[in-house]
Amino acid sequence: MHTTVNWSTPLTWLIAAALFILLMVQVWFVVRNQSLTPARKGVRLGLNGLLWLVLAGYFANIHWAIDRPATHVLLAGNDVPSAVAQKLADSLHIRERFSSKNLDAVYDSVTLVGQDFPTETLTGLSQSALYWIPYNQPDQLQTLRWKGLVRQGEMQRVTARLQSAQKQWLRLKFGRQTVDSVSLQKGDNTVALQFPAFASGRSQVTVTLDNEVLDTLRYFVRPTQPLTVQFILNSPDFESKTLAKWLGKQGHTVTVSATLSTNIRSNLQINKGGKQAPDLFITEPVNAANATIRKAVAEGKSVLFINLTNPEVDCRTINQPLNSRFQVRKTTNEALIPVSTGLNALPYRFAESLNQRMVAGYPVAVQRGSGRVGVSLLSETFPLALSGDSVAYSRIWTAVLARLSPPDKQTIQADAPVYSRLPQEITVTSPLSNRPATLPVGSDTVQLTQSPLNEGAATGRAVFPTSGWQPMQDSLALYVDSLRADNPLAKRAEVNQFLLAHAQHQSADKLPDRVTTTQVPDWVWLLLLLSCFTALWVEPKVRVG
Repeated sequence: MHTTVNWSTPLTWLIAAALFILLMVQVWFVVRNQSLTPARKGVRLGLNGLLWLVLAGYFANIHWAIDRPATHVLLAGNDVPSAVAQKLADSLHIRERFSSKNLDAVYDSVTLVGQDFPTETLTGLSQSALYWIPYNQPDQLQTLRWKGLVRQGEMQRVTARLQSAQKQWLRLKFGRQTVDSVSLQKGDNTVALQFPAFASGRSQVTVTLDNEVLDTLRYFVRPTQPLTVQFILNSPDFESKTLAKWLGKQGHTVTVSATLSTNIRSNLQINKGGKQAPDLFITEPVNAANATIRKAVAEGKSVLFINLTNPEVDCRTINQPLNSRFQVRKTTNEALIPVSTGLNALPYRFAESLNQRMVAGYPVAVQRGSGRVGVSLLSETFPLALSGDSVAYSRIWTAVLARLSPPDKQTIQADAPVYSRLPQEITVTSPLSNRPATLPVGSDTVQLTQSPLNEGAATGRAVFPTSGWQPMQDSLALYVDSLRADNPLAKRAEVNQFLLAHAQHQSADKLPDRVTTTQVPDWVWLLLLLSCFTALWVEPKVRVG
């Protein structure tokens, strides 16, 4: 039990003194009365003492703590039908249900249903324990992730989840061209799609469900650094000439060395003035034992073998001088097998090997060791360029080049989508000797902290106040989506971020206190006082024996 008496005020002392004097006066009058028998004195002292205790108790305002019942409500978002919210409330045995507009009290716990909530409604729940049940509408994206920054030729990977109302196709489209697609089954689907990012700079693809556009994926493709490429060929052919010309148009320095006849060689240069030492050699299997090729691999350079005719024999020819482990298995007796429209390959496939990686979508394997050695099973790609399908041709060799190019000295990674006003983690990987402490992003500067798992990586958290393309460093950009009310993914992200912040900062002492206080009601005090005065008035009139 507790009391609210404040002994620091003079009024409290005056009342206490008055009560003490009253007690003394009551006892003095009763004891002094000689006409009372000892028994009547005892009764009268008891009644006066009881009256005094009632007065003292009322003055002390005695109260005590009790546990109040827990309060739990269901709060439905604007995107949740009333029937769905009521069904959930019944199944969870929650008696009270509100919409996001009429919640006007603080509750111990709140179950959020859906994701369309006004910001002021969410901030008003900071003192409650929260539980979230997302509302998934049919044929609407529940999650969608991709790379906000990607290297040219690197595979852009897109993951998504949605509830399909029927069997249908989910497609990624670059303009009018489908770059990847997946068939959806009726019900819940978790899918992954990928395609090589071959167009440098600001780029975008659309996500379509059959013919309906669900979302637009915007990302920035950082171009590969210009390379110095040297062709070493026994005789020039259309495949190598077309490839050399394409590399030159991409800004690379190219040298084509070919043997025309005995002791006669030709050298053709495209984009003169590059680095002296080539970064990449493109040759044929017969030149695998060439001293220049072996030295290049030993020094960490890259070599690509093209124009294979007998892959089993050619792989052995490559493996012996370069200590590589390429192995192929024949898949069919056909002369060629189709890879895509207008593109064929030799009827073989590479056996899996620990240090080898395939170029996604194409029968080209790259082994990483002291250098990078690539082997292509593609038959001829130049017909694509001659037929005018430059997009398909560029996609092939951009993807191959990405596997063979040396790693960037500094890479920046950021997952998308990025939303304005929500924090976004950005990772910078660079050599220890050149590790930055800050990263300019938009109009702000992000502080970077070294990753405990990777000495060469540092992370920072950026918050973008506005949407649109935001500049990053000197030549990169990152697209920031706005938190639009009509974007269900944005609303999900906002609710999820609020819950993360809520869980991080809320502790037990911040939760609503389920212990409350109670006290004797005023009407009880009045009844007690009246009872005491009545007993004192009646007692003298009662005759004993």
